[in-house]
Amino acid sequence: MFQNIGIFRKIPIRNEITRTDLSYSKNRAIISDVNVSEHYTSYKESGYNVIKIGESDKTYTGRHEYTIKYKYNIGKDPIKEADELYFNLIGTEWDTVIESVSFKITMPKQFDESRLGFSKGYKGSTDSSGILYSVDGNVISGKVTSELAEGNALTIRLTMPEGYFVNAGLPVDYTPIISIIVSVTFVGIAYLIWNKYGKDDEVIETVEFYPPKPYNSAEIGFLYKGQADKESVISLLIYLANKGYIKIQETNEKSLFKKSKGFKITKLKEYDGDNINEMKFFKGLFKANSTVDWQKYKEIRKEAKENGEKISYTQAVELATDTSEKTEVTDMDLYDSFYTTLYSIEKDLNSKENKNQIIDQSFIGKSIWCIIMIIIIFLLISIKPIIDVEEVELLPLGIMFPLIGFSVATGMVIGSKQTMAKIFAIIWGAFFGGVPWVSIMLPCLFLSGIMSFIAYFIGLACIIALMIFMKNMPKRTKFGNEMLGKIGGFKRFLETAEKQKLEELVSENPEYFYDILPYTYSLGVSDKWVKQFETIAIKAPDWYDSPDGFSMGTFNNFMTRTMDYASTAMSSSPSSDSGGSSGGGSSGGGSGGGGGGSW
Repeated sequence: MFQNIGIFRKIPIRNEITRTDLSYSKNRAIISDVNVSEHYTSYKESGYNVIKIGESDKTYTGRHEYTIKYKYNIGKDPIKEADELYFNLIGTEWDTVIESVSFKITMPKQFDESRLGFSKGYKGSTDSSGILYSVDGNVISGKVTSELAEGNALTIRLTMPEGYFVNAGLPVDYTPIISIIVSVTFVGIAYLIWNKYGKDDEVIETVEFYPPKPYNSAEIGFLYKGQADKESVISLLIYLANKGYIKIQETNEKSLFKKSKGFKITKLKEYDGDNINEMKFFKGLFKANSTVDWQKYKEIRKEAKENGEKISYTQAVELATDTSEKTEVTDMDLYDSFYTTLYSIEKDLNSKENKNQIIDQSFIGKSIWCIIMIIIIFLLISIKPIIDVEEVELLPLGIMFPLIGFSVATGMVIGSKQTMAKIFAIIWGAFFGGVPWVSIMLPCLFLSGIMSFIAYFIGLACIIALMIFMKNMPKRTKFGNEMLGKIGGFKRFLETAEKQKLEELVSENPEYFYDILPYTYSLGVSDKWVKQFETIAIKAPDWYDSPDGFSMGTFNNFMTRTMDYASTAMSSSPSSDSGGSSGGGSSGGGSGGGGGGSW
C-alpha cells in the first residue's frame, strides 16, 4: 500500500523559453497568494519556489487529495509583434507517473482558435496525440486520454495579436528606485562632508630652487605624499653618497653564458649626523650578517676542554659569531636582509606623531560614515536580486565575497601609486570577488529586470565615488598645506626649469645637480631632472665609479640601473616555505511547470 508523509511542488521562478523555430527567451516569474489545503511550508531554492506539504509526524496511506492555489505572474511577453500564452500545465520534473490530467483555462477575451495548440511528452516533443480540448467563447477545456510518464510535460501555446493582454508585466518594484535614490543621496552627503571637513585649503605653490630645510629626501617625500614609501626611503642612498658617507661603484658580473651589471657600496666614513633615520639607513647597509664560523666554534670548544674550562653551547656560538660591521656590500648582500631597515624607517616616518603634523586627524570619524554608506548601498543593490531568483543560502557568497574583493581592488587602484600593486589587486579582486559575482550576482541581475540591473551599476558607481571621497578626505594642517605648496613648487621647477636658470644655479653651486638628485628620486621626477642637464657641463661626483666613464647619458643609465637594483634588493624579504518570434511550441518549452514528488 502506498504511504507517504506529504508531497512537494517545485514551481519555476526562472524560465527559459524554447520554441520549435529555435527562438529563445527568458523570464522571471513572481508567485503570490499561495493557498494549500494542508499544512505547508514555502521557500525558494535554486530558481524554484518550493511548496512542501505535510507534517513529519503524520503519514498518509492510500488516496489523498491536495488542493494547491497560487498566482503565477510570468511578466511581460517577450515577443514584440504578438502576445503569447506559452505555459507548461504539467512540468517535466515530476518523479512519478500521472494517470490523468484535465484542465480548464479562462482567457480574458476571445481569441483565434486556429492559433491554439498543445503538446505532451519529454522536453522538446511536439506530440499532440491523446489531448482532447474544446473552446467555448474564451474558455478552453480539455484532458489527456493517456497517462503521462515520469518526466513528461503537458504544454499549451497560443499566439494572439499584440495588445491582447492589457497591462501585462510584473508589478512595479520600487526597491531599485529606492536604491538609486539612496545611493545618489549618499554621494551628495559624502560630498558635503568632504567639502566641509576634508577639502584642503587652497595650495599656493611658491617658486623654490631648493627643497625646504632641514629635511632629507625621505622626509620631503613624506611631507609631499602624506606618507613615506619605499621610493622615498631608498633615495637616502644617493643622499648619503652625496654627503660623502658612501661610494657607489658599478660592477660587471660574468657567468658562463651571460654578463650582468650590479653595484657595490663602500663605506667612506662613519655616519656622524644626528638624523635617526639616516643613521638607521647607513647602519643597515653595513650591518653584519651575524654568521657563525663553525670551524672557530670547534676550536673554542676544543681549547676550553684542553684548559679544563667549562663553556656552554650558547657562549661558544656567541664567540664564534662574526658581528663586525662590513666596510663594503654588493646588491646581492642586501637581498633578504635590508628590508627590516627599510620597513623600520617607513614605520618611523609614518608614525602618528608625524602624521598629526601634516594631516588633520578629525577626518577619521567622517570616513567611518562613508564606510557605513558604502555597505548600505551594496546591501541594497545586492540582496533583493538574489532573494528574488535564488535561495537565501547564496547570500553570503553573492554579497560578502564581491564586497571584500571589489573593495580591496578598488581601494588599491585608487590609493596605491605602484603599478604592480594595482595589477595584483585587480587580479586578486577578479578571482576573489569576480568569480562569485559572475556565477551568482550577474545571472540574478539579468533575471531581476532592467531596473535592478540599472540600480546595481548606478550603486557601484556611487560606491566608487564614495571611496574617492574617502581617499581625499584627509585634510592637511596649516603646516602640511604650507609644505605641500613649497614642495609642489620645487617639484614643478625640477620638471620645467629653463637651461639658463640651471646654469646660473650650477655656477653658484657646482654640486647643485647632485644636491638635488636624491630629492628627484623621492618625488618621482629623476628622469626629467637628468634630461634637463644633458647639455649642461658638470663634473662627475666623487661617489660615482663606473667602468663606462662619465657622461650624462652613462651616468643616467648607471643611476637608473642602480636605483632599480637597489629597490629590488632592499625591499626583498625571505619567502615562506608553507604554503521573440511566433514559432510553434514544444512540450516543456514554456513558462511554469516544474514538478514535484512525495517525501
